[in-house]
Amino acid sequence: MDQYSEKEYTEYQKKVIRNFYENKDLRLIQKLGELVSDMYLETNGKKRESGWKKIQKMLADLKVHPNEIEFLTKDKNLSVISKKLAEMF
Repeated sequence: MDQYSEKEYTEYQKKVIRNFYENKDLRLIQKLGELVSDMYLETNGKKRESGWKKIQKMLADLKVHPNEIEFLTKDKNLSVISKKLAEMF
């Protein structure tokens, strides 16, 4: 056994950890919104491609159906992603 498995957390620490995981989806939605905003301003082609890959990964992490991810990202239209974000939030 390592030192971390034996560690007892205080009630406050348990609450912080629990809240961290309970709010994971909200954090991902916020990061996705920030990424979409950055993508609107981005002019570099390589960074835009990288951004689209990140968007696909974030949508998958948010448990969006793979067919919907394909639909949302196939045309690389940020307004479609923005509308989906509005639905999620």
